[in-house]
Amino acid sequence: MKIYIRRRLTPDELLTLIGSLEVRGWSEDAKQLAEVYMAYEEEGELSYSVEEEITDDISRKILSLRIVKLINLLKQKDGLSISEIARELNRSPSNVYVDLKLLSKHKLVYLERQGKRTIPHLIVEELHVIF
Repeated sequence: MKIYIRRRLTPDELLTLIGSLEVRGWSEDAKQLAEVYMAYEEEGELSYSVEEEITDDISRKILSLRIVKLINLLKQKDGLSISEIARELNRSPSNVYVDLKLLSKHKLVYLERQGKRTIPHLIVEELHVIF
C-alpha cells in the first residue's frame, strides 16, 4: 500500500524554497514563488501545493480512527484551538496535542502560535491510498 498526499507548503517552507532557488540562479522561479508568498502575506492563505509519498510507518498512524476524526474536524472547523478541538472530540488536550505534533512533523498540519494559543491548520488537500 502506498499513500500520496497533496499539501500546501507552510510559509517557512516557501521562504526556504525561494532562497534555494535564488542560490541556484533560478531567479524567475524564485520571483514567481515570492509573488505567492506576498499573496499569503496579504490574504493569509498559501495556494502553492506539492505532492509527496508518505512512508508505511506513518501511513498506519494517520489512518487510525482517532487521527481520521481529528483531520475531519480540522477540515470542517478551521481556527479552533487545541482545547476546543479536545472538547469537540471528547479527548484530553494533551492527547490531541500529541496527535497534532505527529501530523505537523509529517507536514499534514501547520501549527500557528497566537499568543498562548496554538491553532492547527490542515494543509493537506488530498490523500490517495493505492493498494
